Amino acid sequence: MKIALLSTFNIHMCCVGFLLDIFKDDEIHVYFPYDRDNYLEYYKSLYPTTKISLVVDIKEYDKSEYDQSIKITANDPGISPEGIISIAHLQEQVIPGHKYITLTPWVKGENVKFIFPLYNGLNQVSYNKVITYIGFFVNNYLDEDTRRFIVESGYTFYFVGGDSYTGLNSLPNVRVISKLSTPDLVKLINSSMFVLLRKEPYQLTDRYSGAIGHAVSHKKPVIVQEYTANSYGLKGIVFKTNYCEVLETVKNTNKESYDLLVKQADELYEKIQEDNKDVKKYFIN
Repeated sequence: MKIALLSTFNIHMCCVGFLLDIFKDDEIHVYFPYDRDNYLEYYKSLYPTTKISLVVDIKEYDKSEYDQSIKITANDPGISPEGIISIAHLQEQVIPGHKYITLTPWVKGENVKFIFPLYNGLNQVSYNKVITYIGFFVNNYLDEDTRRFIVESGYTFYFVGGDSYTGLNSLPNVRVISKLSTPDLVKLINSSMFVLLRKEPYQLTDRYSGAIGHAVSHKKPVIVQEYTANSYGLKGIVFKTNYCEVLETVKNTNKESYDLLVKQADELYEKIQEDNKDVKKYFIN
């Protein structure tokens, strides 16, 4: 088959990886203004036998040339949703009469299918006492629970890719990286013990967080709130409301207990891979 992935926005390139996995036996044209943060460069390295091309001019797109077209962001005004499938990142983006996929179980509808965005990420076990946080983080997220968890954990924290991290600068065990290429982000994930996922109320439960897909695709244990874990079926170190509920667990994680968490991450990857094996049919029918 011949597949088109469409965007006039230069966002959500991180959501392309799982589609390359689903269509790895097909020819894929990725219509994006440019390869932001070298996401496509990394994804192409994971699927070296797949025919993947970046097309920077959306005017070259002709729907009739493709077996299926997928709009990467449902509310992208530069692409008509007629006769194609769109990714709904928010509930408000779901409109009757059109067909959608979503990357979060929190977006629902009769015309919406949830697919966990798993891809074949490079993975490596690390015992470095490093915790990585990926994505949006502003000063009010640094509440007393988060501050105490960071300071007393005994780990080095990397905060990557957010809009405003100024409140973190005073913490001695925090390193802030405002921009990182995807290959370098993967190296950081693989050199960490955990990926820290955002907690409520800062994690809005009407949308997907890309850190989830990155962590699971690289088989990295997560520190995650119970509601998010239950919604996605995630494993890891799970807290109910506050990070500090699991502070002692994180501090006391040794090689033996960490290896069990890695085993859980491996099993979760395999389970989702099995769950996703037939999703291609949704795009064909």
